[in-house]
Amino acid sequence: MNTNAMKNKLNNNQSGAALVVALILLVALSLMAISSMNTASLDLIMAGNEQYRSRSFNAAEAGIERALVGGTFDSSTDFTQAATSTGSGSDTYAYTISRPSNGAVEPPPSGYSAAEGTFGTIYFRITSDGVSERGTRSRTVQELFQVVKSSDGLGNDSACGNTSLDGTISTC
Repeated sequence: MNTNAMKNKLNNNQSGAALVVALILLVALSLMAISSMNTASLDLIMAGNEQYRSRSFNAAEAGIERALVGGTFDSSTDFTQAATSTGSGSDTYAYTISRPSNGAVEPPPSGYSAAEGTFGTIYFRITSDGVSERGTRSRTVQELFQVVKSSDGLGNDSACGNTSLDGTISTC
């Protein structure tokens, strides 16, 4: 048999299996690529959402900080600060300083005062709401108390004529 006849006989026996296998592998690789792109897009969206959640939390924390530095701690009334920009994009915060016990002078928590009966406390609660520019909202609550002389009765004794707790006038 001559060599040309053997080559023709080998070529005639091929059935195209390589083409089918190549097409199946191409489809599998395409599906994997599409799945990877969808996963990457979803990861990007989740990272953006986390960024805006973090920004709204930071805005709420800025409200707490602002309330502690420049808020009105008055034992006779609550105080509300309207929405204010944080200076970071269009993120805002608003806070309220409330009096859980209506400004009444209460005994200090145990362990806070060696002079029982001499000092009292007035409790305050700061509630701050932060909003990021995408509309994500966070709320942070901080509670604190101010130490006052028990005999002052600030918030309850109108004879003093002053319910300010700024420390400059603490006795009648």
